[in-house]
Amino acid sequence: MRVFITGGTGLIGSAIIDKLIKKDHHVIALARSSASASKLRVAGASPLMGDITTPQNWITALPDIDAVIHAACDFSDQMPRIDANLLDHLIPTLHRMPGTVRFVYTGGVWSYPETKPGQIADETVPFASLPDFDWMIAGINRILGDEKLHGIIIHPGCVYATGRHGHIGLFHRAITSGQSDKRITIVGGDDINQPMVHTDDLADLYYRALINAKAGSSYIGVAINGVSNKTVAELIAKHFAIAECRFETISKQTAMDRLGNWAAGLAHHQHVSSAKAMRELGWKPKHLDIDQDIKASAAALTGQS
Repeated sequence: MRVFITGGTGLIGSAIIDKLIKKDHHVIALARSSASASKLRVAGASPLMGDITTPQNWITALPDIDAVIHAACDFSDQMPRIDANLLDHLIPTLHRMPGTVRFVYTGGVWSYPETKPGQIADETVPFASLPDFDWMIAGINRILGDEKLHGIIIHPGCVYATGRHGHIGLFHRAITSGQSDKRITIVGGDDINQPMVHTDDLADLYYRALINAKAGSSYIGVAINGVSNKTVAELIAKHFAIAECRFETISKQTAMDRLGNWAAGLAHHQHVSSAKAMRELGWKPKHLDIDQDIKASAAALTGQS
């Protein structure tokens, strides 16, 4: 299969490319710099020079493909315009491909509401997106509503990695502040739980959905629930050997003031189920122990054993 991917050097995209190449698929990946292009070649992908902000500059160079995985995103306030403009150019091009193109679009669990104690959310729960992520709902509706595409949606949990390709994901900010000034910030309260997934497990879910999911399908990708922000902070301090680490609990509003409105998600308490992906696609995540994964992250970044 010939697969075009955006965000191919990012946290999610780099793991997806590894998975696709391992499965002998041909990957064309968007590269916005020569450095990114080099990384993609090393990974086994064919770079297409361009940026999601200016699709008009590269869209005519896109070769015939069988599938798209859209994994490029940032947390800027320009993302609604960027994503809509990208789809404005990409979708008509896909309509002109020889066959029906499978389009895997990335949503997120922050499109779903917070859950109450004892409540578990799944794909049947109506969206109640955080305001800064409403643009994802618009994109989801465009992909699923297009009868000329084989649309599939993946809703990742909070994504982390353990050092491969230099990525850490969810833990990056806490590790950096812990190492630099022995302080880790906990957003929203000690008992906020965020559903998590390792990027390698998530890549396996994308692959399974790409190959086997029916048109119009949506899947939540979460492997770990019920671990509090405080527990994560304490594990980072422990495994990165941050002596006398201070834990600073701040409000959601303070986090938004410091980091941007997207940071409301860091205080978004959820317990969500991936039973549908496990049942329909046979997804079996392997990374289920956050303690061991944070330990592995420390080993990868600092050489600690």
